[in-house]
Amino acid sequence: MAQCKRDDPLEEEARLAALQSTGLLDTPASEAFDRITRLASDLFGVPTALVSLVDRERQWFKSRVGLAVGQTHRRDSFCSIAIEQPADILVVEDALLDPRFSRNPLVLGEPHIRFYAGAPLVLQSGHALGSLCIIDRQPRSFSAAQRAQLQDLAALTVTQIDIARMFGRVDETTHLPNLARFEDDLQDLCLAHPGEERTLVMAEFLAYDALLDASRAMGRGPLDQRMRSAARMLQQRVNARSRLYHVGMARFAFFLQGAGRAWQTAFVDGLLEEVAAPVPGDVTMLELQPRAGLVLFALTPDEAQDVARKASVALHETQLQGRTLVYYEAGADARYRRSYALLHDLQRAMGEGEFFLVYQPKLDVAMLRYTGVEALVRWNHRSFGLVSPFEFIPLVEGTALIHLLTEWVLHTALAQLARWDAEGGTPLGMAVNVSARNLEHPGFARMLANACALHGIAPARLQIECTENAVLTGSATVQALERARALGVEVALDDFGVGYCNLACLHSMPAGLLKLDRSLVDPIATDVRALAVLRAVISIGQTLGYRLLAEGVETAEVFDQLVAMGCDEMQGYYLCRPVAADAVLPFVQQWNASVALEE
Repeated sequence: MAQCKRDDPLEEEARLAALQSTGLLDTPASEAFDRITRLASDLFGVPTALVSLVDRERQWFKSRVGLAVGQTHRRDSFCSIAIEQPADILVVEDALLDPRFSRNPLVLGEPHIRFYAGAPLVLQSGHALGSLCIIDRQPRSFSAAQRAQLQDLAALTVTQIDIARMFGRVDETTHLPNLARFEDDLQDLCLAHPGEERTLVMAEFLAYDALLDASRAMGRGPLDQRMRSAARMLQQRVNARSRLYHVGMARFAFFLQGAGRAWQTAFVDGLLEEVAAPVPGDVTMLELQPRAGLVLFALTPDEAQDVARKASVALHETQLQGRTLVYYEAGADARYRRSYALLHDLQRAMGEGEFFLVYQPKLDVAMLRYTGVEALVRWNHRSFGLVSPFEFIPLVEGTALIHLLTEWVLHTALAQLARWDAEGGTPLGMAVNVSARNLEHPGFARMLANACALHGIAPARLQIECTENAVLTGSATVQALERARALGVEVALDDFGVGYCNLACLHSMPAGLLKLDRSLVDPIATDVRALAVLRAVISIGQTLGYRLLAEGVETAEVFDQLVAMGCDEMQGYYLCRPVAADAVLPFVQQWNASVALEE
């Protein structure tokens, strides 16, 4: 039976394709499925029963009893975990006691899940589409007999899905052949024209987030109307060359044969321009943002099996590159797979000790002594070797895993600080980086307080660093920083000078330290205007009560200029590179002792 873990990109894409082929996503409620969830709710005496389908970034409920929302994000989904073991039921008797779920928003907030049991919905192909699950607000046990009953109901649900698949080959909105028909036709093409070349064009009229925004604002009716009009326009141009398929809510596909890349590019560009043009009499006023991914492939079973996924990769590249049309490239695919593997390897890597910290000392300029360090996370991946934080941090920041990583860094850094104290070293401060997502978590300040208490570190010795853009994401982040400062924790505004903030908003920033980005610091040795700008920033910042720290100090000349300008603190390779924990105290003590002798 196929495994459904997301760390296998090919298997996950196959599972998602199987899910799309059912044609169930975003379809109206069905009495056939509702009858099953009502029965499950009554049979087990629980308030909530769901038929949950696990999509790429969400879980969508084909049927629901006792739940108001129609979908949630996949990162919060219990069912996403359930499908990792398709042959078994996932039972969580008390979510608050289960470390996998105890901090889940669906546990801490609505619907306040305490008990969960989910039986995977597995097709004959072995792909788990989602689960039939039951939920209670109270913890409870679940017997072997009840497990068997839930599995029986899940089998009934799969039977109903199979029935729906038997009849579902046409999209209900546009009446175009759907993804299931696309896959059938592609197999037929391989049999009829083996080895011939084709180009698959996958066009998307609206990105997923924009689609959700439009659906929330207007409802499905007007959105479907706009999709139908755009599909008609596209079909008129494509029909003579290929069948047009509606393979997603705002996604269409067709094949091109021959004519060369230049002609294909011009042809598809023209289609996208026509689709983007306003439609006379359109009451939705919805501005489409069409883009397309193209894949050249041979009509063989192996290539045909993966061509839709490759087209999705090319579509994703249009967003990254800011273009409307991109051909598939293996290099971009490899980067995508690597990013995917890194992201979904993170939790395992934390448990197996692949992450470690290095520490970069920070110099107090007035005292000419090192008074603190910044903790910097590094990853020695078992397959990829050392992975740059510039690669993995942005990936993690986009997911709920950032909470796990930040908490690990915080505890590891404070535990190290306590060990240095036990060795009788110079008392140092510890700076830890946090993201906007961390600040938005309701338990952020409590996490800081608990970590300091656990390791016996006074909160005043802890400094949290966040970017100015993170602070500006909303009132929740500002409140989190204010609560942290109320504990005694120092707040530093990192990478100052590269974000949206400006000097005018500094008077209200909940921070005590501004870390000047190296882009402001690097040019001052050779650019008099850059020198004047930095001098003014330091002067204004200090007038407003901030301390100023310069990052990226690489040369003696820059160091001397910063001293002359009255910069409060510095860090950079000229002073000290990031070093392992056992090198920090010897370096700091040797430096501070040499300064004391000179005095």
